[in-house]
Amino acid sequence: MSGNSPILPPATIGILGGGQLGRMIALEARRMGYGIAVLDPTPGCPASHLADRQIQADFDDSQAVQELAAVSEILTFEFENVEPGVMEGLSCHPSLEPLYVTRNRWREKNMARGLGIPTAPFLAVGQPIELRQALATEEIRKRGGAILKTCEGGYDGKGQWRFNERAIQQACDTNFTDSQFLETLEPDLRALFQNLANGGTQTQAPEPFFVLEGMVPFSLEFSIVGTGFADSQFAAFAPVENEHRNGILHKSFSSAAISSEQARRAIEYAGRIAEHFGYVGTFAVEFFLADGEPVFNEMAPRPHNSGHLTLDASISSQFEQHVRAVCHLPPGSPDYMCEAVMINLIGEDHSVLAGVERALEIPGIRFHWYGKSESRAGRKMGHITALASTRQEASENADRAYDRLKWVRQ
Repeated sequence: MSGNSPILPPATIGILGGGQLGRMIALEARRMGYGIAVLDPTPGCPASHLADRQIQADFDDSQAVQELAAVSEILTFEFENVEPGVMEGLSCHPSLEPLYVTRNRWREKNMARGLGIPTAPFLAVGQPIELRQALATEEIRKRGGAILKTCEGGYDGKGQWRFNERAIQQACDTNFTDSQFLETLEPDLRALFQNLANGGTQTQAPEPFFVLEGMVPFSLEFSIVGTGFADSQFAAFAPVENEHRNGILHKSFSSAAISSEQARRAIEYAGRIAEHFGYVGTFAVEFFLADGEPVFNEMAPRPHNSGHLTLDASISSQFEQHVRAVCHLPPGSPDYMCEAVMINLIGEDHSVLAGVERALEIPGIRFHWYGKSESRAGRKMGHITALASTRQEASENADRAYDRLKWVRQ
């Protein structure tokens, strides 16, 4: 494939990752007439149900990635935990640079700061004494709280530890010894620090293992889902408002309760990121609304959970936009046709979902099931989307449908 010539059906798109995002990319690509090849270590993964071929291998298996490339006209990926080294020299959208940056929170925060996008204060942490020193800095103290995050790995609230005002006061107390401070840390964090001290966990010097972020007193969370194209066009959906439960996205609204000026600024920030990377494909930027201003939280270099409602509510979904971009086709329209509210269906151990037929009795409900082999606690198994003429009606119908769904132990 040379230059930005269109990649037309029935060409094959190769997807690294066969989870629900890969499945929904494949769903839209199939509708447009493309072939699909998937690389994923899990037999019968969700995307494999729509694929012509699954290569069952680990994501860092360079030979398997080469095999995927050999049967595909273009490669893409469904998550950022792909090892960039195995992708070197291959035709892939998005490119490896945003993948490299966003899989590390330290790089990601510095990228946003360098582009003039507001962020929470953040500091590097590699050992307990650095954590204590960071908690005692003025920029963290005046926030009244902080979150320590591993720079790599972790999602949906994993790999994170919160520190309240009392913990900050202890860090500042000169009568409180370093040993006493260490004992206040959660056992898993103490064990991780110990492993670091023993050389059991590696980080890429001079980058830190952790980043400490000051708390952001936000009024709501929202995301910008947008798509960059090879000719530098950028098409963004209207901001999506998000509600989380236990660190996992629970509910998304197609109409975020923010002003048109706040939306304009957030979309402009996302556009800066797309331009910076020469980004090709769909991505999302999560923001806090704090003191009336959008504040950068994180970026996902792929289609995003908060954009799932676009499958049912938009002229072109985030997944169709992604397929269009990676295949060098013109942008579709990101406009919404109606109001929409999505609720994730989070699994429970050894359970099946009951009540689907009752949920579908409610007008405007769309049911999406990902085809995962088993339900587990905290696992995203599917979602519902409610379509209506107003945000309130969509939200109420989504809640009613959700309340009719129950996990029943087998």
